[in-house]
Amino acid sequence: MELTDLMPVEDWVALQEELHERYQLNADVMDKEGKRLSGNTWGNELCKAIREDAKGFGAICAPAGQMFLKLMQNGKKPFSEECDAGMMRISVPIIKDGEFLGAVGGCGLTPEDGEIDEFSIDMMSDLDAERITHMAMKVESASEEKVREIQGFIEEKIAALIK
Repeated sequence: MELTDLMPVEDWVALQEELHERYQLNADVMDKEGKRLSGNTWGNELCKAIREDAKGFGAICAPAGQMFLKLMQNGKKPFSEECDAGMMRISVPIIKDGEFLGAVGGCGLTPEDGEIDEFSIDMMSDLDAERITHMAMKVESASEEKVREIQGFIEEKIAALIK
């Protein structure tokens, strides 16, 4: 079974957009292999810059994506984890009849008690340090309560699909 067996791609994209608009996440819907069903929504300039920088993408986004995919596939439960840049990924799996089909979530918020690791971003990318600092100041933070709210919102949307 595939995600598109539950609903059309356009409806998944609408959910992705709603998640992005509501919580300022780099929201996405991923299939069981970790591939996005649609393009990116950018919750902040810093993530976009890192992703567009070949060195930054290879050192920060790609390894984080692999780790998050393993957490999704193995844990099959909602999670929130940080990438090497200090921003978190929030994810909720999509499971129907015991089969893992993918996940809905997003990244690009910093934990309320955390901070952007500007030094690591500077070392692991070709981005200018001043530009990193400028963009980091604009990244939204999220409390544990906000993370649970986001996960709850996603779980409700998924539950309505899987009846």
